[in-house]
Amino acid sequence: MKKINIYKILSLVALIVLFFILIIPQKYNVNKKQKAEECIRNMKNIYDGIGLYMQEREEDFTGTAQDLFRMGYIKKTYECPENGVGDKYFMSGDFETGEIIVKCPHEEKFPDHKLPESILE
Repeated sequence: MKKINIYKILSLVALIVLFFILIIPQKYNVNKKQKAEECIRNMKNIYDGIGLYMQEREEDFTGTAQDLFRMGYIKKTYECPENGVGDKYFMSGDFETGEIIVKCPHEEKFPDHKLPESILE
């Protein structure tokens, strides 16, 4: 009889531990740094795609990541990983000045979702 009770207790403890392992990262945003790095990588890819677009076409860029993807300047469309589907980046490119702007839609809420100045030079 005692063996059955011990197995039930161990199973219950293992189930509780598994529950916490799965819930804690989502609840407390443990992957915050990883998401910020992915967001910056996404913006860098878009930045490079806009640069190629302006270089080849010798014109300003006003559009979306979907436009860049359809024309072959980026390999996929990108969204901020923080909140998921529909979080489109704000982007534009001025051919005459060479200025390219790519901003995260959640930049106010997540200030670390910014392209570093070293990339922008």
